[in-house]
Amino acid sequence: METMKLTSSLFVVWIIVPALAISLAAPLNATPQIPEGFATAPASYIPRLWTNSDKIDDLKDILFDFDAQESTSDQAILQTNALWLKDLPNVRVRLAGYSDSRGDIVHNLLLSQKRADTVRQQLVALGVDGSRIVFATGWGELYPNCLESTEECCKRNPRVEFLLAIY
Repeated sequence: METMKLTSSLFVVWIIVPALAISLAAPLNATPQIPEGFATAPASYIPRLWTNSDKIDDLKDILFDFDAQESTSDQAILQTNALWLKDLPNVRVRLAGYSDSRGDIVHNLLLSQKRADTVRQQLVALGVDGSRIVFATGWGELYPNCLESTEECCKRNPRVEFLLAIY
């Protein structure tokens, strides 16, 4: 009896489940069906810039050159930010690293993470308690400062922002 249950269970798992999944799956090149009443973006949709409400306005962004993980910002900006953090010991921050849209997604995510990590290390070297930096995360090209396809715009996106850590 036990063998019969095991055999029927294996039959269901190995034969019935895959067959059911294949029969219910949509063809690979089928046009996706949008449910009735589902809102779609108008053809004239223009992406908007993301504004993070947790951004600390008193701290300036640390800027980076194209494809570089070392800051191009004046060292005085980082030192001023570090002094502000040391003067307010109860403030905890999150560091958000970004890149511009040039390069592939994986490269940009890794690069923006390295930028956030670099700023974290520099802040700690300047005397900011590392436990006050809740996390440093790279977001790649996800949240741009500028959407234009100009060199000037591209220079504004590779950065690290200081965000308030509320938790």
